[in-house]
Amino acid sequence: MSRRSSDGVTVRTPVPGDETPLHDLITDHFAGDTDYTVDLGLDDPTTHVRVAERDGSPVGSMALSVHDDRTTLREELYLVDAVEPVAAVDRYGLLEMGYVRRDHTGEGIGARLLERLHAVGRREGVDAYVVDAWFHGGPDSPERLFDDHGYAVVHRHSIAGHADGVCSKCGPDCVCEAALVVRYDRDAGDR
Repeated sequence: MSRRSSDGVTVRTPVPGDETPLHDLITDHFAGDTDYTVDLGLDDPTTHVRVAERDGSPVGSMALSVHDDRTTLREELYLVDAVEPVAAVDRYGLLEMGYVRRDHTGEGIGARLLERLHAVGRREGVDAYVVDAWFHGGPDSPERLFDDHGYAVVHRHSIAGHADGVCSKCGPDCVCEAALVVRYDRDAGDR
């Protein structure tokens, strides 16, 4: 797959007025016509949201929430309900809300957002980055992004058949999986 450039993309913190465009960007990836409630975490001091913008419009988003213990980390997971495959560390960074507008996938925007949040995590003392990810058969599945950035899959299970009708990402032959992926900070010692 050829990759288009993320030139002209600025990664920034959210600004007033981002709520609706970010909500729309995220829910565009969900199946069906259901009205979803999305907590953007904009008022949470432990959540660091970043927005990728091109020509004045959000084209991607990702957030890092910082957790000091496994209990609060577990409470924030959506697709996987166990943190046991993740090594015990002092501070966890949960990556969430990672979405890129469909017409901008393959441009490196997700990578830019991820790299920016890794920098935030280093400042916040994060020892392990954790992602409760949805891997699917679509071209925008995040599996390659995390693999390219040193993440390891520590748990995965099938969620094929999660949608009523045809899967919005895979089509009629759904291969969706819930995955728990982890990257340990190099300074956090051996794992």
